[in-house]
Amino acid sequence: MGQLENPLNPAAVQKADDAFYANHKEMIDADGNRIPLSATDPAQAGMRAEWRRLYLANGGKEQAPPAPTPPPAADPGIADPAAGDDATMGVCAAAVPCDTPCPEVEIQINRTPGTNDDLVQLRSVHPPYSPMVVCRIRGTSNPPYPATIVLTNPDGKLRFSGQNKTAALTVPNDGTWVSFFLYGEVGSDAIGDAMIEAHCHTATGALMGQKKVTVFWFDQPQINITRGAPYVLAGGQYSTGAPPGGPPAVNLSAQARIRPDGVDCSAPQVSKLKIGIVQTGLAGVYKRITWGDPKPLFYAGAPADARIEVPKQMRLTSNQPVDVNDTDIKDGPLYDRQPSALKPPIGCAGGGPTRTTDSPANPVQSNYSLPAAADGVVVADVDYYVQSATVEGSWLTYVAVFDTVTQQVSVLRVRGWQVHADSSAAGPQAVTVDAADKDVTSNPPTGGPYANDVCNDPANDVTAPVNAADTVVFFNR
Repeated sequence: MGQLENPLNPAAVQKADDAFYANHKEMIDADGNRIPLSATDPAQAGMRAEWRRLYLANGGKEQAPPAPTPPPAADPGIADPAAGDDATMGVCAAAVPCDTPCPEVEIQINRTPGTNDDLVQLRSVHPPYSPMVVCRIRGTSNPPYPATIVLTNPDGKLRFSGQNKTAALTVPNDGTWVSFFLYGEVGSDAIGDAMIEAHCHTATGALMGQKKVTVFWFDQPQINITRGAPYVLAGGQYSTGAPPGGPPAVNLSAQARIRPDGVDCSAPQVSKLKIGIVQTGLAGVYKRITWGDPKPLFYAGAPADARIEVPKQMRLTSNQPVDVNDTDIKDGPLYDRQPSALKPPIGCAGGGPTRTTDSPANPVQSNYSLPAAADGVVVADVDYYVQSATVEGSWLTYVAVFDTVTQQVSVLRVRGWQVHADSSAAGPQAVTVDAADKDVTSNPPTGGPYANDVCNDPANDVTAPVNAADTVVFFNR
């Protein structure tokens, strides 16, 4: 039986691997990772022969000695991480005898030789995504053929391309770099406590190189909310006087600390991150304006003694039908992008609490006019005058890590607050704030529609009698 021709045919390897593991579910672990075959275990000789047959049947070739050194493989560059590692379980990852030498290897995180940026951000839970760092590996010696290097992470803090626990890469024998992807799964307790190991041919093969990595993360997230001024109905507005220039209804502040100690905040994976605020406006009624004290104005030429019957009160109710991101297209997905509302994390230069405000307010139309009919003919306009107005709503405010490059957010902590201000109620009307912030349990909306767009949509407004049965009658006299 001749040796297989090197380098192996990647398409044939993939098809052989896929067919082999489809036939042998016992060779897939509980996490869905494919278990490489041993190159020497006599008990797996039949499986190795089966894989060889599958490889040859799918376009692979046997090597005709003496075999010339194959042309160097090109750096594959940045490939689609969704392709996963299992499709590239290359030279010895399935059943090929591992009798070719492997080079010592160099690994670079973020594709730089420095160590200050040997960092990867911990995966986000809300919303779920994993920030990615592009890395690369190359051989530092010159074996006669390319070799399969299997990357592992014994401490479990890292994931490789396709979110796999290992990555099998074909490393050229001419020192050419090969790219791979790295993700953070578990936060580091200390700088460099996550280790990448590079093994020859299999995950348990000879150790050909190592690289220390730090999975950085954020702790002590806080969202602080304090109540501002009470509401006042004045000048056609029910508000706290802001905007412009008056006191806000609520003061918002967020902060978080970067971990572990010693992370270099100038590294590009960190310097692009800021702490900010994401805010969700919860679905529900946000405005009611009630008009009463109706006064009719009969048209000239209306029949004498024309009789009209109209509601005693009319009310505009504005409803927000869905939870929305409380921002606009300029500031989204954050609530506010003013410099005071977007800060580095504590532990980095300039880090500290962010600060912004919110002032939910509603314009109040002072009167409402209703056409009135007698015997099916409109004979009068009835004017109603404002009696009360409300500002209503509930909000969830989050401390968020914001990536200024990708525009992604990861929310860490949340606190709620509410407004149920009624100009006709006794005593000061102001916001109420939940006693403390809490863990995040769901994903906030981070795209459109945005709050102002929804609240300004007339389709969400309904004007109707407060009580259709409570009416008053007028005559043209």
